[in-house]
Amino acid sequence: MKNSPNYKLNVIVLVLSLSPVLGFSQCTKEPPEIQLPQEEKKKIIKIQCIINGKIAPPNLALGRKDIDLTLKTFPFYEQDRKEHKELVVKEFDVSLLRDGKRVANQVIFGNGSIAFLASMAKNEDTYLIQVREVFEKTKEGDLKPYAKGVIKLAYLFYDLDVFKPVGNAISAVEVK
Repeated sequence: MKNSPNYKLNVIVLVLSLSPVLGFSQCTKEPPEIQLPQEEKKKIIKIQCIINGKIAPPNLALGRKDIDLTLKTFPFYEQDRKEHKELVVKEFDVSLLRDGKRVANQVIFGNGSIAFLASMAKNEDTYLIQVREVFEKTKEGDLKPYAKGVIKLAYLFYDLDVFKPVGNAISAVEVK
């Protein structure tokens, strides 16, 4: 009976003394080959179009007075939102399309006015907004690339000033 506790103690000491040797032998192996970075995952980005200081829902038709345009971007993934990543669009293209053909184009840096395009627009024309690159604003204020690709937003144009109210309805008698 007295021998059995010593026997267990010897076994425990033996196992503990082998552990560092096994750990050391693992450290002496050659380092694994360096893995090349895999192709970057596509990033999903939320974009809000702000017209004249108000959020423009995707089903909104823009009129002649809707000219001040800003795009706000937000990360889609929860991990990026938890890290409070601030996304920025430095520039974007706005095209005026009529019957699917480009009538005019304008590049906007940050935010700006599309008054030039609105002056040429006719009812049922389309504004096509294209973002080619989104940047992440670092804590130092620098911009580093976050995602590349083309993001498209489209809005119809209707000149609501030519509509005349008739009672509670809207009449399009004088629409050109």
